Amino acid sequence: MDDTMDEKSLEEEMIRADAHYWEGDYERAISIWEMAQKYVSDNESCRFVLLYKKGTALRKLGRYDEAADVLEEALRIDPKNVDAWRGHALACSQLDRTAEAIASSEKALAIDPLNSRTWIVRGFSLHCMGQYERAVESYARAIELNPSGADSRRAWNNRGAALDNLHRHEEAIECYDEAIMIDPFDIYAWNNKGVALGILSRHEEAVRCFLKAVEIEPDYVTAWKNLSLAYKALHKIHEAEEALSIARKLML
Repeated sequence: MDDTMDEKSLEEEMIRADAHYWEGDYERAISIWEMAQKYVSDNESCRFVLLYKKGTALRKLGRYDEAADVLEEALRIDPKNVDAWRGHALACSQLDRTAEAIASSEKALAIDPLNSRTWIVRGFSLHCMGQYERAVESYARAIELNPSGADSRRAWNNRGAALDNLHRHEEAIECYDEAIMIDPFDIYAWNNKGVALGILSRHEEAVRCFLKAVEIEPDYVTAWKNLSLAYKALHKIHEAEEALSIARKLML
């Protein structure tokens, strides 16, 4: 981009930046958006879009501090944007700024209370604060609004984790089963179900869950470790050592 860029060239650059973003090349996309900002300094709507996209890309790069700052700048332009509030909540939750994350998710819900994804983000933030009952309720609302699909699967799995923290393991297992029904290849739901079964001393069933998880994703270290513990609980020492050995090799 140069100082003589016309509107058509700018539009072409924006298309190129979006292509980089969807290819996962977030750094190049950010670079173009940053250069584009000087051409739209008088256009608040365009500035918001550039800032929102940049904040989202920064979050995907794990640069959560920068993402939160950029999204806050975007929200000063458009404080009614649900996606920006939710993105800010996600960034804050990764920074352990959970109170801010909850506040941002609730601002998003005040604008659009029927967004299941925002209820999930709110639930996660509450979960991080140890407010498990409220997290369970938030995930339940997400499920009610969107009973099938990827968001629902995530809500069921997260709800199970919150219930586990409340020592309501039977209910947690039911949640993991719901997640698995939506996506039988959800390694996290299989692993979490195995953990809950192990707490209930149902170690044979736990082994089956962990085996399913590593069958789907052979590099899933956590499931291999948990499988080792489940075999150990069944006094299957050889199998336990084998599973632990695989986990150790994967961590190298």
